[in-house]
Amino acid sequence: MLGLDDTQFIALTLALTVGGIVKGVTGIGLPIVSIAILVNFMEPKVVLATIVIPIVVTNLWQAFRMGRIFEPLARFWPMGTAFLICLVVTAHFVAGMDTQVLFGVLGVSVSIFALSNLFRPHGKPLRAETEKWAGPLSGALGGILGGVSTIWGPPMMMYFILLRLPKDTFVRVVGMIWTLGAIPLALSYWANGLLNDETAPLSVYACVPGMAGILIGEVIRKRIDQDTFRKVMLVALFVIGLNLIRRAVF
Repeated sequence: MLGLDDTQFIALTLALTVGGIVKGVTGIGLPIVSIAILVNFMEPKVVLATIVIPIVVTNLWQAFRMGRIFEPLARFWPMGTAFLICLVVTAHFVAGMDTQVLFGVLGVSVSIFALSNLFRPHGKPLRAETEKWAGPLSGALGGILGGVSTIWGPPMMMYFILLRLPKDTFVRVVGMIWTLGAIPLALSYWANGLLNDETAPLSVYACVPGMAGILIGEVIRKRIDQDTFRKVMLVALFVIGLNLIRRAVF
């Protein structure tokens, strides 16, 4: 189905569902979880193309669910600008990258994401003077990671954590910035041939289990201890990230 064998199709469906559940519970994590599972069944470049439309759809959903989606731009436009520029530039080179390099980038991204969220920095929030350079820097690093792996969260997540944003503000900012990145990323992948007539149908289908997972996750979020669930998932993601790094090395 859709050019996949039965095992690959089932893996795609389950990976996007699980990724959607994680995003529904925590507000983040769909590409990291889904990619970490799918690269064990499909070629990394096909995985990147498959995940890109669900990233657009799910982040649009998250942004509009929170309301006032343009409010974060007043404070975070420098970071968003640096993010978009680096994302678009880097995405044009991903089609020619070596597979082992992609495994390494994905593994490091997943591991950093997991550790940075398990061991959240403490101390005073960043000062306004620091924000002037730390915001654009985190956006640039996120754009570079996102262009080659669709995983742009770790640098910007650490930045948001250091700012100690209130929960609702955090989700609103993530939804807006992630949406801004998802659309040009999809267009860049189409331009460089990564997203094409063969992979686009896979990516469209992937939206179905992805959205189903988000809806399930939103229900779960209301009924369980989110922090415990988050920690368990982050430990699992860290182990997956180490495995991806291993595959990049040998």
